Amino acid sequence: MKINENTTLTGEHVVLVPYRPEHVPTYHEWMKDPWLQEMTASEPLSLEEEYDMQRTWHDDPDKLTFIVLDRSAADTPGTGVHGGAMAGDCNLYLHEDWRTEGAEIEIMIAEARSRGKGLARESL
Repeated sequence: MKINENTTLTGEHVVLVPYRPEHVPTYHEWMKDPWLQEMTASEPLSLEEEYDMQRTWHDDPDKLTFIVLDRSAADTPGTGVHGGAMAGDCNLYLHEDWRTEGAEIEIMIAEARSRGKGLARESL
């Protein structure tokens, strides 16, 4: 994720920002939801484990993680001013030789109020 740590992508309805420590408390709350756990094949983590995971993702050279912000909603308190509320995340997993083999992408719109608006499609 180091290659995208200073990258912000702005679209008509979304802003993608790097996943930073200030996003962890909201992300942690999302991941307490049993439905999201099932949909993402995730196990519940403690808040400290979630901070550790964020650091691991940040240092992983093969993974780019962005937080998807919904521009139609006010900034999530405590996360800075980016022009939208936290809505989900977008992960790009680079294959070993991603220039020829490509990558995998995973998008989660965790906030129910942000679903059905096309945010995941625009994040692509």
